[in-house]
Amino acid sequence: MCFVIAITLVTYIVFPRFTKAIPGSLASIIMGTIAECLLVRKAFGKETFTVEDLASVRGSFPVPIFVDEEYSSNLPSFNMETFWIILPTAITAAAIGLLESLLTLGIIDELTNTKGTPNKEAFGQGLGQLLSGLMGGMGGCTTIGQSLMNIHSGGYTRLSSSVATIFMLLIILLIGPWINLIPIASLAGVMFVVTYYTIEWSSGFILFASLLPQTVRGRYGWNTKVKRTDMLIMVLVVAVTLIYDLAIAVAVGVLVACILFSWDAGNTITLNRELKEDGALVLYTITGPIYFGSVKPLMDQFPDVHADPKRVEVLLEDAEIFDWSGMVAIKTLHERFDRVNAEVEFHALTVGSRRLMEKSAGLWEEVKIMEPKDLELMEDPTITSHLQGEHRES
Repeated sequence: MCFVIAITLVTYIVFPRFTKAIPGSLASIIMGTIAECLLVRKAFGKETFTVEDLASVRGSFPVPIFVDEEYSSNLPSFNMETFWIILPTAITAAAIGLLESLLTLGIIDELTNTKGTPNKEAFGQGLGQLLSGLMGGMGGCTTIGQSLMNIHSGGYTRLSSSVATIFMLLIILLIGPWINLIPIASLAGVMFVVTYYTIEWSSGFILFASLLPQTVRGRYGWNTKVKRTDMLIMVLVVAVTLIYDLAIAVAVGVLVACILFSWDAGNTITLNRELKEDGALVLYTITGPIYFGSVKPLMDQFPDVHADPKRVEVLLEDAEIFDWSGMVAIKTLHERFDRVNAEVEFHALTVGSRRLMEKSAGLWEEVKIMEPKDLELMEDPTITSHLQGEHRES
């Protein structure tokens, strides 16, 4: 089998240099089959597994299941009990199918410099699943390996997928006996090629470089490090995929990524303290997102309020309040200064933060959030002409 795989790989690499009339994958399968028949069986007197040894691809034209005696007499009654039995499997199959199809669509868009439509892809796949089920077939989805093989064989347009479907039907109905003679080793050789084009080989070196200390990377000029948390997520998704399935793996990866992002974003919040008016006023400037992950770091940065002046202003122009915890943090700050008889005002809330605070204004009645004021411009002709000029340019 290793010998047949080697023949297949060599043919796939060498054959396209002579002609592209026949795809390299088809030529390699043909050469692998010939090598297995003439050399392995005739010369060495050995045999390898063929398609027929595992499962025959020969079949008949499908008919709707409600007129097929094989299915009509065994179909369960459709009721809520049946629905709840099939629902978990249906959700898992749909999630896996959509994930792989949309991932494949992105890869194909990059290779062909085109722009696919995910909604049409999802709708077409769902319609195909429905028709397949009505005909007694199994579910399926776009596969990265077959799509890449199709691209490398020159199939760049929608016609290629239709041709592949028609030939699949011909294989089942007409040329199934010939397909059954193909050695499994030849198909394995083609899959080796698919794997080669599917794997992002540079990610292995990036993973290796990310595990090394900075001194070693600097010595060899390996400026390819990414965050180690990203490498952790990548390895975790691969491991969960091998143990469970792609849908669970992606869900776990997204969950871990969200947790790590929340942790990192919470540590980006900063606080600047500045005394104004000869020490009678203290101005705090908060920069960064205010949400459940940044509340504690924010509170820890505030100094002892007993040592502050009795007038306090908190500037929120460069901050954004995102959730309930962020609003509670503003209330907590107010109460902290109020306990030491300090007057605190909050200035320059962003539009989103102000809208969020106004929806629950009854909870912050004592908090002084300063309203924005309109400035009255003097009737200066130079200012008027300047504004008109900007309007004409826009």
